[in-house]
Amino acid sequence: MFELKELISKAKRKDFKAMEELFKKYKPLLKSNSKKYYRYGMEYDDVFQQASIIFIIAVYDFEEKKDIPFSGYIKKKINWGLYHYYRRYMQKKIEVPSGLNPIINHR
Repeated sequence: MFELKELISKAKRKDFKAMEELFKKYKPLLKSNSKKYYRYGMEYDDVFQQASIIFIIAVYDFEEKKDIPFSGYIKKKINWGLYHYYRRYMQKKIEVPSGLNPIINHR
């Protein structure tokens, strides 16, 4: 547990090796969440990349002072982040132009 706190604090200070080690440790979580949204019709690589970005941002945002364990925090952040990413994806996919011109020219 002490090692995890040390990795987090080093990663927050922009130690890339510490961030890489944290990423390797939580990569199975990122992969499993990415596969879930892949089954919903999204590209796996895009979803995994988005999950990776969410992970890195969540590491920087994590506050050790609160009584929230890091693994639970990361899991929740990734789930919510990918859910919102999926919602934005679906909104773009579902938009269908009606063919009507909403601009009315009055003379």
